[in-house]
Amino acid sequence: MTRQEFANLLEKEGSTIYSFCCYLTGNRDKADDLYQETMLVAIEKCGKIDKTENPKNFLIGIAARNWRNWKRKYARRQRIAPQSSIEDSENEVFHTTISPEESYISQEKYKLVRLEISVLKEKYRLPVYMYYSAEMSIEEIAAVLHIPKGTVKSRLHAARTIIKKKMEDYGYEKEF
Repeated sequence: MTRQEFANLLEKEGSTIYSFCCYLTGNRDKADDLYQETMLVAIEKCGKIDKTENPKNFLIGIAARNWRNWKRKYARRQRIAPQSSIEDSENEVFHTTISPEESYISQEKYKLVRLEISVLKEKYRLPVYMYYSAEMSIEEIAAVLHIPKGTVKSRLHAARTIIKKKMEDYGYEKEF
């Protein structure tokens, strides 16, 4: 892939990749860093990107690997010298609904679902983000994560079941 083709790819898919980074990190500052690091790696591997093989998945795979590496490094540092977390910033939620009450209820449900997704184990969380935020197919997720399609399906099912159970615990029984 040439540099110009890569620039066109970023113009077309950059917002999707950035959105995926936001979902992974849950923090815009960290998402900016992850997106930047992903693009640096992608530029280095620009010649290896096959434009016929869905290059968006290639970029999402880079972002997922970078995120896993960050988490491993963070865990290693925490074992050596534990530090308290400074983050925990609220994610912005924008909804347009008819009444303020409906808007508030919708925002609360959205926050609860996002919270429950964020506490899932990594092996469940990544496929959920890839499937719903990056709109990747099961085959694409399997290729990026290097796992069988059946494993992706079972992890998505398990994640949905866990989230549904948690939402029922919160009192949202019929909607999920």
